[in-house]
Amino acid sequence: MRRITFLVNCLTEFPNARQAEREVNKEFDIWLPIIAGIATKEEVEVATSYELAILCEVARQKIELMKGGV
Repeated sequence: MRRITFLVNCLTEFPNARQAEREVNKEFDIWLPIIAGIATKEEVEVATSYELAILCEVARQKIELMKGGV
């Protein structure tokens, strides 16, 4: 079996910036409460769709308030 070097592994296993951005955008409603500091990844993973919608709205309002310099 041929050994794969660390550099080759990094280049083949990890997404480039554009791929990573696409992945985040696909699941933006899941990431938004985490990014805004409203919920943890674990909390979002077990939230119902209703709870996730509430978390996203709270995150949007927090971000909007922070734009105003409150």
